[in-house]
Amino acid sequence: MTEDADGVEQFAAAMELLAGRPALDQVQQAVKLLESASAKGNAQASERCSLIESMGVVRPQSWDRALDFLQRAAEQGSGSALSQLLLLADPDSDPDPGVSRDWAELRSSIRIEQRIQAPQPVPVSESPRLRSYAGFATPAECRWLVAIGRGGLEQARVFDHASGAQTVNPARDNRFIGLRLDTMDVVTEVVRTRISMATRLPVPLFEPSQVLHYAVGQRFKPHHDFLDPANPAYRDELAARGQRIATFLIYLNDEYEGGQTRFPTLDIDYRGSTGDALFIANVDREGRPEPRTLHAGLPPSTGEKWLFSQWIRDRVPAA
Repeated sequence: MTEDADGVEQFAAAMELLAGRPALDQVQQAVKLLESASAKGNAQASERCSLIESMGVVRPQSWDRALDFLQRAAEQGSGSALSQLLLLADPDSDPDPGVSRDWAELRSSIRIEQRIQAPQPVPVSESPRLRSYAGFATPAECRWLVAIGRGGLEQARVFDHASGAQTVNPARDNRFIGLRLDTMDVVTEVVRTRISMATRLPVPLFEPSQVLHYAVGQRFKPHHDFLDPANPAYRDELAARGQRIATFLIYLNDEYEGGQTRFPTLDIDYRGSTGDALFIANVDREGRPEPRTLHAGLPPSTGEKWLFSQWIRDRVPAA
C-alpha cells in the first residue's frame, strides 16, 4: 500500500493534537485522523494506532488489534513497528530489522499472555512493604527502554511543598523523559501491563511512566513519593488524582558503581541488576502515608544509571 499526501498531513495533525496533555475531544479527533492516515498507507499512523489499541484509548483495549496494526505498520515500512514485533516475539534478543521476515508468521508467533506475566516477588521488608523481582524485564527490553530515554531527556522535577506545582529543585538533579501518547509504543505498554500484573493494580491508575537517567554525581535526595494530605498545597492534586500509593522501579542497567536506592529509616540499600525491579508501598494497608518509605537515589560514582519508574495512584484521575 502506498501512502498519499493526505495521510502524511493527517498523521502530522494527529500528533500535534496528542502533544502535551490533550483533552478527551482532542484525543478522539487524533485517533480518527490516525485511523484514516493508516488506511491511506501511513506507516507512522499505523504504528500509533497499535499503541492506541494496546492502551484502550477511547475504545476497549485489544492486544489482537494492536498487533494487527503493528503488522500493518511494518508492512508499510515502519522500522520501529518491525523492531517491536521482533522484540515481542523474542524478548531475549535485540531486534534485527535487517533480517527478512514473514509478517503474518511473525505476528502470529507473539504470545502477549506470556509477555505480561511477572516473576514472583521476594520480600525485602514486610513493614513497610518492599518487594523485589529478579529478572522482571529482559536485558533486550531494558536496552529498548534506555533507547527511548536517550531520545528526549530533560531536567527532572518534584512537587513543590509550598505550591504543590511540579518544579525543578536541587534535591533532584537527574534527568528523565515522561512517556505519553506521542512517545510510547506497544513494548512500553506490555511492560506497564506486566507491572499491573505484579502489583494487582490496573493500568488506568498509572501516572505517565518515566525513564530516569543519573550521570555521575547526580542523585535524588531522601524523599517520600506519597503526597502529604496534611499539606494544603496538595489538596487539589489529591482531590483530582488521588494518593500516590505505590512506586515500581525497573533497573535498566548495572554498568555503574554506587547508585543504590537507599531507605535510611530501614537501613536498607537496594541495587538491582539489569532487569530487576523493586516495588514500594508508599502507604500502609489502611491507605495512610507510610513515613518509613523515605528513600533516596544515591549518585553513581562511575558510569550512568538508568531506571524505568512507575508511580501508581489510588483512583483514576478525574476528567
